[in-house]
Amino acid sequence: MLIFLNKEIVIPNTIEDFRLPEPQLVTPVDWNIVIAGAWNVAILTPTGVASRLFGLPQGTPIEILVDLEGRAPIRVKYEDIIIEPSQTRLVITPQVPNFELLEKCVAIAERALETLPETPFSAIGLNFRFKFDEIPDSLIEAGKSIIDDKLSDNEYKIHDKVLKRQIAWNDGFLNLDIQERENSSALIVFNYHKDSNTSTELCNWLKQHKEMHENTNKIMKILINE
Repeated sequence: MLIFLNKEIVIPNTIEDFRLPEPQLVTPVDWNIVIAGAWNVAILTPTGVASRLFGLPQGTPIEILVDLEGRAPIRVKYEDIIIEPSQTRLVITPQVPNFELLEKCVAIAERALETLPETPFSAIGLNFRFKFDEIPDSLIEAGKSIIDDKLSDNEYKIHDKVLKRQIAWNDGFLNLDIQERENSSALIVFNYHKDSNTSTELCNWLKQHKEMHENTNKIMKILINE
């Protein structure tokens, strides 16, 4: 848990979520792992996902989530993890964004890379997202720009603002997005990205997930402290 006390952040050894006292709240949302590639959806049917990726014995009950309008791929849910295979990517999402479930998602992603090495891979991404009910003053100051002043002076109303940075991290990149909304809320996205067509390289990148999590916490402290 991340606790804000007198504008300082105290991070215990085990981080379950990021919650602040009222009126500011920051909550982890929509963490996931995305493996880009030309996936064979004929293999990754719900039964195939259950056996190949979840590693479940035949006949184990799973949930199949279907978009009634047919616009999204079928998703397969077992316990607290959802897998969404499509022709261009495999998305693995913990229903509750915490490190314990993220580690389970990592194990599934590694299984996909190791058991389906014939898949033409192109990249992998691990994403942490944090939503602020009310954006901290430090982020408002960081997002200020002369461009905003010029637009406002000419009576252009700015609804949303996005601050983007790409940071070299180990042998890949950290794509950092800070999205400031008109309603004073905000979203911070940490995308750890690695381009490679080799399953071994992608697996080795994913093995750094603990370091990614720790680095995310470090940057959150840097961004929020004034």
